Amino acid sequence: MVTQRMIELWLEQFTSADQDLAARVLDSVLFIGTQKIHTDFRELLNGLEGWNKFKKRRRGRWFFVPFSGSVGESGDSMVHTLRMATSMTKRQYSQLFIHRSELVAKKPGPNDTVVLVDDFSGTGNQACEAWQLFEELLTGGPRIVLMLVAATDRALVRIARETQMEPVCATTLTKKDDIFDAACVHFSEAEKSTILTYCSQADAARPKGWGDSGLLVVLAHQTPNNSIPILHASQNEWRGLFPRHD
Repeated sequence: MVTQRMIELWLEQFTSADQDLAARVLDSVLFIGTQKIHTDFRELLNGLEGWNKFKKRRRGRWFFVPFSGSVGESGDSMVHTLRMATSMTKRQYSQLFIHRSELVAKKPGPNDTVVLVDDFSGTGNQACEAWQLFEELLTGGPRIVLMLVAATDRALVRIARETQMEPVCATTLTKKDDIFDAACVHFSEAEKSTILTYCSQADAARPKGWGDSGLLVVLAHQTPNNSIPILHASQNEWRGLFPRHD
């Protein structure tokens, strides 16, 4: 939980002249809270053709799988969030939620749907790399959906183009959401230059965030590394307000 004191400490890392600008950056942050994620997952799932909470009304078999390899990673926690959001925590729904290692035994076919669940995609790199693992397990020709809370439009295009997954996303971010892009009109070029100076202090290697994404996105459980580092970097030279938990 971010307190007023934490905000004050974060602002004190900026010079007096730049604290108003820093406050504006903070005001521009897109915070996607737990309740919003729950609502998004319900709407995304209900929008998928062939889905119904009642087994007899569903088209084929359905499997919800974490889009990650290890327990505790974002995909795993997002599957749990999906179960909570859709009121499918009872044992009668357990067969719908499986891990990647179980896909071979389940042998999903052309009439089945596999929903891979994750939280965010900024560049599409991670998604396309992870797909190489799933591709070997899904040779039976099922419909494959990648369900995301948020993603950039370029990531969604890349995923659709380079994989067999059908990405569905609740919040799509464009160039206007990249603080350093000319399409972002909320800050002047001089202000963007000042912000970049602080971002370089927070993370000299990736001052614009991973993939030079320049995003101002914070999820309730995690801050994507595509967001600018003054928001999340945590090292001797800087303390972000929304630190990551890598």
